[in-house]
Amino acid sequence: MQHNILFGAYPWAFDCPGGGERQLMAWKSHLEAQNHQVTLYNPWEPVPENVKIFHYFSVMPGSYQLCEYIKSKEIRLVISPNLWVTPKTKWHYPHDEIQRLISIADLLIVNSQQEAATLSEVYSLPAERFHVAYNGVEESFLKPGNPELFREQFLLGEKKFFINVANIEPRKNQLTFLKALKHFPELSLIVIGHARDESYFRSCREVGGDQFVYIGPLPYGSDILKSALAGAEGFVMPSTVETPSIAALEAAASGCRVLITRVGSTTEYFGDEVVYINPDDSRTIVEGIVTLLQGVQGKLQKSIRDKFTWVHSARQLSLAYQKVL
Repeated sequence: MQHNILFGAYPWAFDCPGGGERQLMAWKSHLEAQNHQVTLYNPWEPVPENVKIFHYFSVMPGSYQLCEYIKSKEIRLVISPNLWVTPKTKWHYPHDEIQRLISIADLLIVNSQQEAATLSEVYSLPAERFHVAYNGVEESFLKPGNPELFREQFLLGEKKFFINVANIEPRKNQLTFLKALKHFPELSLIVIGHARDESYFRSCREVGGDQFVYIGPLPYGSDILKSALAGAEGFVMPSTVETPSIAALEAAASGCRVLITRVGSTTEYFGDEVVYINPDDSRTIVEGIVTLLQGVQGKLQKSIRDKFTWVHSARQLSLAYQKVL
């Protein structure tokens, strides 16, 4: 069944895009490849008359009025919270505002069974209000990159490095990782992404010194990005929480060894094939680095090819739309 869907997000979402925005655009591309019609919400134009579903990405404060208005047009409301919250952490977020917003959703699209379970508990929602559509990777990441391209472009020589593809901000926890990396003076951390928090970025530079290399964003899916992954000793994502990190999935698909936070839904995606760390404990990060360097690369590729591509994900999402209609 073909669907006409309107995608929406908070106004500044794409000013400094992250995983949620990557998810939105990947789903748009792959739904359209499956002959669904996807329109991006534009406040300067009327809501298209043929739309049956409004899919809103995020539970950012201030979203309720827009979602309520569009739902008043007899359009079904689907929300992707992209949120990891527990009973202990719910007041770290605008809890009442989030609860108000998701209470009017006809269906909540989550990235894992674990996310569904935690949101169900925190917001007292029945299981049938959730539908899992796993995050994915573009199949191009399954082809190995040429490690020399990245080394040559950024004059890295024989430098050994870890790659972190993420915005620089406290949630991504690069600062704690850099402190742990002091135990490995021969290694560097190369960060590819936006500096979302300038003060935190300066702290990373001060603490990391020569071991911290900031590249900035690279074109998504580009040969140079794949080359960076191919040349790294491993990919690291020491975040305080991940659901589950699209960048880590892409790194694993490319054959890179992965070190990642245990907090969030990461275990549902990566199983026993990555190194997990406690983001608040430098000791576990140091131990994780040692384990990562001893590990085998490429063990996750088949699993990702079979279960976690955007083609698979878009099919799961299409089933959700069929359910809500």
